Amino acid sequence: MPEPLSLYLHYPFCAKKCEYCDFLSWPAGDTARQAYLDALGCEIAHSGMEQAAVDTIFIGGGTPSLMMPKELDHLMFLLASRFAIQSDAEITMECNPGTADYDKLSAFRSLGINRLSIGVQSFRDDELRLLGRIHTAAEARECYEAARRAGFANINLDLMSALPGQSFDDYMYSLRAAADLDPEHISAYSLILEDGTPLKAHYEAGRLAKVPEDEEDRRMYHETKAYLAGRGYEKYEISNYAKPGFSCRHNLGYWSGHDYLGLGLGAASLVRGVRFRVTEKLPEYLACCQEDTGAAHAASLSEEGKSAASSDEVLPDEVRETDDLLTAVMKTPFLPGLHRDAELLSKEDQMGEFMWLGLRKTKGVSEEDFRNRFGISIDAVFGKILKRHVSNGLLIREGGRIYLSEYGTDISNFVMCDFV
Repeated sequence: MPEPLSLYLHYPFCAKKCEYCDFLSWPAGDTARQAYLDALGCEIAHSGMEQAAVDTIFIGGGTPSLMMPKELDHLMFLLASRFAIQSDAEITMECNPGTADYDKLSAFRSLGINRLSIGVQSFRDDELRLLGRIHTAAEARECYEAARRAGFANINLDLMSALPGQSFDDYMYSLRAAADLDPEHISAYSLILEDGTPLKAHYEAGRLAKVPEDEEDRRMYHETKAYLAGRGYEKYEISNYAKPGFSCRHNLGYWSGHDYLGLGLGAASLVRGVRFRVTEKLPEYLACCQEDTGAAHAASLSEEGKSAASSDEVLPDEVRETDDLLTAVMKTPFLPGLHRDAELLSKEDQMGEFMWLGLRKTKGVSEEDFRNRFGISIDAVFGKILKRHVSNGLLIREGGRIYLSEYGTDISNFVMCDFV
């Protein structure tokens, strides 16, 4: 019996683009958002995976908590009509403080969302202003408390460290504030200054204080683990901490190499050994997903959209090849022209991904799972690499599992690159 599928839905709109954000997201008005939701509904209806068992759903963005309850209700109806969503499925929605009050959160909970991931990032107002967040620390607390009153019993809080000008004590203040709220899950990430973001431009122009040195960044990382362990949280992945029984099932599936289907603009998928993604261009997306939505929506956003919607041109070779590969593997056609970069992974590719993704988990990878999945021992494929990294103290091998040591975690990218 095949493993259940995970679904990811991308909602690209936000109230305001944050200074550090390089995700596929931007502010938009009601017309654009409705056009997108109509197109997403069309994509769901033609996803090529009818009645596949689904055990996790993750709605990310952007800021999906901008959706109105009636919009989410329609999406959930379409998902339930297309897929066999398991009764105990984990269904997560990302939420930003300032975009959802108690009434909206109550509606989301009643519609089946049972895990909320709140993008707090910091409990210091000066840091929130630096990041371009729309909320204050007080509003973050209010959002959390409203979610609790709305019935959410599984809440994650996102935090950021290594911000420009941030001291160790500044970061620990936010970490303690998050733990004091007693969420089931905390994700703690070091800031990466991404190319093309306003924050990196300001930083390179010398308008911001320095980010913490690497040694201080690692001190924040290690103290996060130690402090949260004392508060009842287990570190189960490089940047994620959970109380017993509350690890994010969706992300664990991804790190364990389970199949996932991405729906919505730019969403990535890995199904039956094929990796592919949805186009990142909104006019193309709307043009591909017109059926049952009305061509007027697809053409309403730009001249480019109008051109794409009415074009009879032959699809580019690389797009047609993607469509052909997906049809051959899935045994059913997807919407033509919607997907890009389809790649049938070789067995060697899949074994490499199993290792470098699995090593993100604190428990690492199981030698038995590797053999069961690929029909060969892990030593026959990666024996030399494993021996080298165990001998230099970067990997630990015991009890049929292989995982990163504390030192290996600090230079995890160096270790993982050897498997791809």
